[in-house]
Amino acid sequence: MKRSSSLSFVFSALCAAWIGGLGLAACAADETGEPFVSPGTGASGGSGGAGGEPGGSSTGGTTGGGNQPPPHPDDTLVAVFDGPATPPVGCMGIDPSEPATFFVSADDSNSMASPVHVRDLLRLGMEPFPSEIRTHEFLNYYQIQYPAAPPGQLSLFPELEAVADAPAQLYFQVALRSFNAIQPRKPMNITFLVDTSGSMQGPGLTRAKAAVLAIASQLAAGDLVGIVTWGAANNVLLADHVVTGPNDVAILSVVNALTASGGTDLASGLNAGYDLAQKHYAPGRLNRVVLISDGGANVGVTDGVRIAMAAADADKEGIYLLGVATGPALTHNDAVMDPLTDKGRGAYVYLDSAEEAANMFAKRFDETMDIAARSVSVEFKLPWYFNIHKFYGEEYATEKPEVEPQHLAPNDALIFSQVLEACDASVINPSDLVTIRAVWTTPITYTKQTTEVTTTIGELLAAQKKGLPKGKVIVMYAEALKRPSKKTLTAAHDAALAYDPELADPVIAEIVSLLEKHPQF
Repeated sequence: MKRSSSLSFVFSALCAAWIGGLGLAACAADETGEPFVSPGTGASGGSGGAGGEPGGSSTGGTTGGGNQPPPHPDDTLVAVFDGPATPPVGCMGIDPSEPATFFVSADDSNSMASPVHVRDLLRLGMEPFPSEIRTHEFLNYYQIQYPAAPPGQLSLFPELEAVADAPAQLYFQVALRSFNAIQPRKPMNITFLVDTSGSMQGPGLTRAKAAVLAIASQLAAGDLVGIVTWGAANNVLLADHVVTGPNDVAILSVVNALTASGGTDLASGLNAGYDLAQKHYAPGRLNRVVLISDGGANVGVTDGVRIAMAAADADKEGIYLLGVATGPALTHNDAVMDPLTDKGRGAYVYLDSAEEAANMFAKRFDETMDIAARSVSVEFKLPWYFNIHKFYGEEYATEKPEVEPQHLAPNDALIFSQVLEACDASVINPSDLVTIRAVWTTPITYTKQTTEVTTTIGELLAAQKKGLPKGKVIVMYAEALKRPSKKTLTAAHDAALAYDPELADPVIAEIVSLLEKHPQF
């Protein structure tokens, strides 16, 4: 039987993952039934990284073609539905004249606490709580290389791959890459809120000190710093201090003298920190409140949602809240820190060691402390027959107001990972258009900007894929942790090794090592 010429391309790409380096493991990634979990519309499920040259186009235009993969052995006759004829049963009731439109969110690009807390637990031989595993934060933390956008702009990189043994499904990954940090950066106004309650004794306080010292190493002459400690009471140890340069002596002296004792009045400490930050607020500076805590709150207001409201209006003022969770792993209170930093619209990181503090606040300083694009909204316009079958971000919806815009840091990318499914495989047409649009505002002037890419299904399938295969490995790892079993963990482990057999990529090497430490592996 002869294959329909317009659809042969789709089926020839069923195992296009071989091109990206995942081989049979990639084709089998969805066969386990467990590594990929669909939370559904609006559910919780992610990116970060800089550098590379993945398939797909950037700030505008159409994605390039590239060489077609070898023919697939399947030679089934496939018909293409062009509209006038009666659609397949599965497509009844869908208007072919209207594109399928989705608005998606992967949370702020510098929300990255979940994977590091998981790492801390696994290294202790403990099994992570599935409810605290946010797949989009794994995509934020584990960097995938995409080329930087030109200064002041954002670039889009869409990638598409067929799903083995599911002709109606396509794996779709989109990266929205920011520009690299502009040097010299704007002067900063940083207010540190350091938890010195009794629960911080030991690793918590050690990591808290390491975080402040790492940030201090990146400060420049003229930056302003305030330090407030809080436990049962608040103490302003430094106010409106003009920094002399990196590793300012006054800052180091205050930090090295910190001790921990007493209760934890988080709400009162947060209010004191914002009072100080607003008192010395400067429009021309990067204004940040850095909250460092194990997340405990046993005095005063202890409800996470109510505490978060204290930071809700700060976004309008340009003062962003950076949440730093210090652990240790078994007492970390994610239920307080996660909603708090979500409202504060800044980064959320977890420190499992003093070395991690240096990684996040020295090596990745701009990624955690700065904002490149504010209130980012990302829209997919897909052929009418597609729906989102599985979504690994924070939320998605068909109406824009239902998805909260997010922030994107410099040197970073928001990565949206999902599986698309057509109402019937026969209606997929490689000539059909796919449009991705990102709308955002600049962080200082609040000027609205737009980046858009239009391409076709066929062009996306034909393009070389360098970001998507690694993204799938990261997703499989996170999703296996949500529903752990020997089968799901082994599948994620095998996929990681198939992608990088030599473990040359430190990200893949870490994922393989951590999977092997899981109690059910």
